[in-house]
Amino acid sequence: MTNLTTYQTDQTLTTYQRLMMSKQSNLTRTAYSHDLAAFSDFIGADITQLPDDDPFAWRELDTAIIAAYIEHLKTTVSAHTSRPYATATIARKITAVKELLTEAVYQGLYPAANLKYIKERLTIPEVTSEHHAGISPDEQELLLAEAARQKGLKGMRDYAIFRVWLETGIRRAELTGLKVRDLVVREGTANIVVRHGKGNKIRSIPIDNYTAHIINAWLSESGQDLSADNPIFCQVRKVGRGAAATYQVVNPAKHLQTVALNQLVRWYVRRCGIESKVTPHSFRVALVTDSLDGGAPIQHVQKVTGHTSTRMITDVYDRNLYSMPVSQYRKRELPEFDQK
Repeated sequence: MTNLTTYQTDQTLTTYQRLMMSKQSNLTRTAYSHDLAAFSDFIGADITQLPDDDPFAWRELDTAIIAAYIEHLKTTVSAHTSRPYATATIARKITAVKELLTEAVYQGLYPAANLKYIKERLTIPEVTSEHHAGISPDEQELLLAEAARQKGLKGMRDYAIFRVWLETGIRRAELTGLKVRDLVVREGTANIVVRHGKGNKIRSIPIDNYTAHIINAWLSESGQDLSADNPIFCQVRKVGRGAAATYQVVNPAKHLQTVALNQLVRWYVRRCGIESKVTPHSFRVALVTDSLDGGAPIQHVQKVTGHTSTRMITDVYDRNLYSMPVSQYRKRELPEFDQK
């Protein structure tokens, strides 16, 4: 992709670059870049390189192509989850296309009538909020114990990841973006500084001393602490076989990828024999549920998780609070069927 910082004036920006410049967060720009790359693969042309001096190239993206892309997304299986795209994923990918075409309309490159038809007449699946259950205290102990049983650097890293997740509830992208310099001490308390949160917001999350100790032990043993710009968590690779096997850091300067976190969680869930659906997001839900159950003020939880409103937190909490049958409140149980 083109380095946007090399462009100084609006006159030199392409339509794609204008769209990217309008997004304040690096995470948002990356998501739009990936989503538009997927659309480019579908149409067989790089939409980010369409010439702004050729309106006919833009007008070839007629409503029929967008409609076909929507149907394509409905039947596409995610390479990461091996499941069909969630409705929110489909909506996000189509939004990226719509916003690029909107920018093209502003530049006089794309017919406004086509964009209006796409927005008003093409049906996108209604976004449904898939319920993410948290991780029960028993499951948390199973995951931590299994991580502690792993050899060398793998065990140290994975145990630290689980501790950080369960104590901070940070998002996957926030965790993978952490650098060594983001582990700091303020007024005698260890903090993790999330510098690239959702909406490009910065927040500082206090953690307990033991979690800080676990992170520092991993950093020291792995050598990641040799540079403040190194990622806290990186990939490790198994070397050797059997009892002589050890783990080594693959590239100390390369951040662990979010896909690797998905795979890591699935691996541990299978190893622990956990039957409930556990994803990286489940750790975030567990933090909210456990904290509120323990009496934490909702504003404190909001500051830690970075939710934009307390309502989002109560929605998560209420879904778990009211997940049991209402029959538990009956004063008298219904008689059981006794067939003789």
